[in-house]
Amino acid sequence: MSGRVEELDAGTKVGDAAGGNTEQNGKAVVDGHVPLRVIEKGRSTHFLDKFFNNEQRESRVSGCWCDTRISTHSGHTSSSSHEAPYLCFLGSGIKMQVWEAAAAILGFMVLNLKAVVLLGLDLFRLVVPPEEKSLAGELVLVTGAGQNLGRELAVQLSRLGAKLILLDINEKQNYATAELVRNEGGEAQAYYCDVSDQEDVAAVAAKIRREVGHPRYVFNNAGTYEHKPFLNHSPADIMRMVSVNLLGSLWVAREFLGHMVKHNNGHLVCISSVLGYIGRQNVVPYCASKFGVKGMTEALAEEMRMERRSGVRVTAVHPFLISNISDVNPNLKFPWLFEVLSTSDAAARIIRGVRRNQEEIFLPEKLKPFMVFSKVLPRKLRRLFGDYMES
Repeated sequence: MSGRVEELDAGTKVGDAAGGNTEQNGKAVVDGHVPLRVIEKGRSTHFLDKFFNNEQRESRVSGCWCDTRISTHSGHTSSSSHEAPYLCFLGSGIKMQVWEAAAAILGFMVLNLKAVVLLGLDLFRLVVPPEEKSLAGELVLVTGAGQNLGRELAVQLSRLGAKLILLDINEKQNYATAELVRNEGGEAQAYYCDVSDQEDVAAVAAKIRREVGHPRYVFNNAGTYEHKPFLNHSPADIMRMVSVNLLGSLWVAREFLGHMVKHNNGHLVCISSVLGYIGRQNVVPYCASKFGVKGMTEALAEEMRMERRSGVRVTAVHPFLISNISDVNPNLKFPWLFEVLSTSDAAARIIRGVRRNQEEIFLPEKLKPFMVFSKVLPRKLRRLFGDYMES
């Protein structure tokens, strides 16, 4: 045992290694006590009497007081002194399990109560919508403002008193939109910008901040769309769609969100699609880009919530079909449910939802429960219902 630590229990016999060792009732005893371990050659020796002595003492074990007397005069440890701490541990363990179960049940009940309250508030807002905030005098930026939905958003925002910053890659059409706004007495500044080019977005954003200021509202509307089988898309087609629809939204948000966060004031609106919720044939790259936009807005909204930036709103818009898309003619069983909106009607509903601080806007609105419910269904059931609706 030279220099070696020997672990000894009450049933191990010990020689004269530590000196003063005796054996009582077939158990190793050192100076009248059962040793915990012996360390040879001058190292410290630890015994149970470091923790238990010959006198009766009380020790608090897991919330109860137990008699831990150990009898060394009889040469053995009393059974009651072993059982008392064990029973205390056992009792406290049961109490802990009961308490944890009660806390879990209470927490679950509180969770369900909160869920019912939130659901009730949603239902209440369907009947009594929140007050719409004013846009008068607000600086509003719209990408893809040169035509279709972007142009309608610009014109209608201007009618509500907003001062507009218009971005588009088609310079001529963008200036035409600005002229429409000015002819109605509104204010608009037009800038050429390719949102798929990060450096171009950064340069234009710096120019806007310098010449006009920081927009409080940003509408990420710029997008591109193609309807054809996936293998008919060239690599350039796919890159362009993802770069404009998804990366463009990220680049624009990155330039203007910082000021909103700093002042805890602003609203970012991203035009996604119902095809950002469900995938369909012949629009694979488009679906991929719009799923990305939906994920981006949802993640940003959560980030603002966790950072306690309640003054910064993030909204995703999910249109079904807008009348400017002419190459898709769905054959639907219930056309009243999946109505095709005009650009004017779509823009009006988007602006109304933004003014009410809605996090998600479905067009038409009646699609929301169907889209949300569809996500909890197995894929085979979703396909079954989808085939039925389009038959």
